[in-house]
Amino acid sequence: MQVFDPQTFRQFLGRPTWCKNHSWGIEERYVVSESSLAEYEGILRDTLYHHHSSFGVFDEIRALSYPLTALAMRQRDSGNPADDTTQMGNLGEVIGTEFARAFLDFETTWAFPKRLNPNVDQSMKGVDIIGLRSTHQPAELLIGEAKSRKQFSKDSIDEAYDHLVALHVREAPRMLRFVKESLSLKGDRRGLANVDRHMADDVPRRCLIVSITQAEPRNPFEVLTERFGHVQLPCLMAVHIRIHNLKGKKAEDGQHSEETWLSRLFAP
Repeated sequence: MQVFDPQTFRQFLGRPTWCKNHSWGIEERYVVSESSLAEYEGILRDTLYHHHSSFGVFDEIRALSYPLTALAMRQRDSGNPADDTTQMGNLGEVIGTEFARAFLDFETTWAFPKRLNPNVDQSMKGVDIIGLRSTHQPAELLIGEAKSRKQFSKDSIDEAYDHLVALHVREAPRMLRFVKESLSLKGDRRGLANVDRHMADDVPRRCLIVSITQAEPRNPFEVLTERFGHVQLPCLMAVHIRIHNLKGKKAEDGQHSEETWLSRLFAP
């Protein structure tokens, strides 16, 4: 199983097609073409699986000449949602988490909350993206919101901004409790020490909005100028990612298929 590392994720996403500084922060836009999605489909699928399941010996079991057993175990323990809406939301959160790690240099994958979701077809509540600086960097906390849907809606950006405003005033220990519990179970003392220093009241915070759509909006973050004039968020970055044909039908050998790219990505 091969999952994204910062280098391969940057290759998958490519260079931004648009960068601009605003009064409210930084805007960047990216486009994932059908060819790029096809090239990295396997890694993206394995990365989604990795975020949802701790079962990681699929390749080893298959290498022992038990491919059907390996596939059955992977499907049983995938933790992947089957619900279309939940798949779309989780895709945004995973890509947002990987973006913060690869492009913003935050450590975001110490804990995998989706592995403990009691109802895999219902989106988890709380912080979509949370990141810490590594131990050799000054402490800085990242909180982010991810919105993923086929058609763009400015209401989703409004919702993301509102949630970030609420999260910004929340005490860090409340947001980092899950991360700390996860590291405690692993016995990761170094990680726990790093979490502790990020719990101080004076730790700077950055905010991130990641919007993923199949359609290309003309001005995805226009609403943020007005919102920022009323309630300001510090160090805000807003990222829009267009993924071509994400929910389009996939043809196999010239035959029409009801399977979409999204369902393919979440197939164990």
